[in-house]
Amino acid sequence: MRTISNAAISRSVIVAIVVVVIVIVAATSILAYQRLVQKPVPHYVTLGLSLPLSYAVGQDAYDAAQMAVNQINANGGVVMNNTHYMLRIVAEDTDELDWTIPVDQGVSALEKLVTVDHAQVILGGVRTDVVVAEAAKLAQYQIVFVDIESNEPIVECEVHHSPSCPPGITANYTAYKYYFHLFINGSAIAPYLVKFAVELKNYAQTHPGWPNVTRVAVMGENALWTVGPVGRPAGNSTLFHVMQNLGFKVVYASLFPLNTQDFSTYLSQIAASKAGLIMLFFSGSDGASFIEQWQSYNWPNGQKPVVFGPGLLGGFSEFWTMTNGAAQSYITWPATVNVSFTPKTVPFIDAFYKEYGHTPNTAALDMYDGVYIVAQAMSIANSWKAYKLIPALESITYTGVIGVIHFTSSHGINLPSIPMYEQFGQWQNGVLVPIWNTTSSSISPKIIPPPS
Repeated sequence: MRTISNAAISRSVIVAIVVVVIVIVAATSILAYQRLVQKPVPHYVTLGLSLPLSYAVGQDAYDAAQMAVNQINANGGVVMNNTHYMLRIVAEDTDELDWTIPVDQGVSALEKLVTVDHAQVILGGVRTDVVVAEAAKLAQYQIVFVDIESNEPIVECEVHHSPSCPPGITANYTAYKYYFHLFINGSAIAPYLVKFAVELKNYAQTHPGWPNVTRVAVMGENALWTVGPVGRPAGNSTLFHVMQNLGFKVVYASLFPLNTQDFSTYLSQIAASKAGLIMLFFSGSDGASFIEQWQSYNWPNGQKPVVFGPGLLGGFSEFWTMTNGAAQSYITWPATVNVSFTPKTVPFIDAFYKEYGHTPNTAALDMYDGVYIVAQAMSIANSWKAYKLIPALESITYTGVIGVIHFTSSHGINLPSIPMYEQFGQWQNGVLVPIWNTTSSSISPKIIPPPS
């Protein structure tokens, strides 16, 4: 019988060991290579945008959100529990600036963002009645909603009641704590309008070419947000009671239906009242129609009344084009003017203009800050879940493009410390010119009277 020598066995063992080592080294090398070439699966937080995307207010807000998300992600995203999360956005079109669209469409958009798109935080909001309806759903889904542009005071009062709240509204913090408001509400705008009206009166009385602005016509769209400042009936509000005590006289007041396009009857009545100042409250394209017809109307003695007031679209860069240049001398508030509210303001406006070819509107500024505020709050809370995110938002202080932001007990903006909401601008030859803010000692000499 042939026997196998010990030397042969040793050689076989050595060969086997070498083969095993080679296999192990090869496998280790392959795994190491895979780790090098394969990127780790990223973690995401999804921000849902509830916006009227077919309108400038919604598109600018969407673009600003994308800018903020890109910048945050380029800097490593949001760190929660030592893990980097990238942000991404999904959007649903509420079409809410079409006044014929029922509020249910806005609610459906919010529900789709939560149940289908799986958004963890919602930002958006423009039309007051839509936002009020959306806010009523937040407790059901336990999701934070940052309202960037509606004028409503209602949900703020449902978070925390104050003496300035409209009658009949009671607070329910448990149900409405998910709501945070980055835009000024309709009840809070009155002091700004009164201060400007007084300064305008002082200026007009000492400079030629101006009408008698103490005679006031009030024009407001018949919408939920105008209840506070315009009153019901029109002219019956604290704003106009205060103005009358300061030497103004309301000689005409009217509400007009949403989407009104023919203002000829209103203008003839204003002309008959001999008003020298029209305070116009609008948020839709009807404001552009009014401005065009005001400019072309045959005013007695060729003396146009001054038009000023809060108009959502009036402060947007495209408003000049919408009115075919008829916005000349129209004074709007708030105004997106290229002014340094903080060191971040002008760089953002310039970057937005470079990217999209026009000046961002107020919705864009609010949305941009809103995304950054949510990102900072998530980092503080180490979570996007509402029960952790709400306390972080309630205590946050953030320097944004509109000012230094923190939320009040009603989850509203901390007025009067937001410079964007203190700025009035006047349309002059296609440019929105800053003419006054609440810290000014007087109106800028850049202001011009209405063209004759």
